[in-house]
Amino acid sequence: MKAKAKRTLTSVLPVAKTRTGQCMGCGACCKLPNPCFFLKTGEDGRSFCAIYTVRPLNCRKYPRTESECLTSDTCGFRFEQLPETNHLPVLRRLPFLTSGMFHLFTLASWLHMSTILRQLKKLLD
Repeated sequence: MKAKAKRTLTSVLPVAKTRTGQCMGCGACCKLPNPCFFLKTGEDGRSFCAIYTVRPLNCRKYPRTESECLTSDTCGFRFEQLPETNHLPVLRRLPFLTSGMFHLFTLASWLHMSTILRQLKKLLD
């Protein structure tokens, strides 16, 4: 239940820009953590989604990141390695932001995330 809730909540986040490939229709992701009710098997033995055109975001975006990909042996999606770049946050690279403004943005994002995590904890408890 916790894995499914986490996948559903993180589905609103963007897909990694390094993701390439396409769904192979193996159905392995549809069995995480339990088989999906809408996962069907055709006469040819291939898995398919009964609600593919209206499937939820967590299904559409799986895997969003390389660390989220639990089915890499069968999944048609791959993640390319990016060349080394400047890893400073975008906000820090904006010339008009002072140090104080940067810390305010950091604090605001932390407070927002902690609120989300508290709500998630309430749901999962």
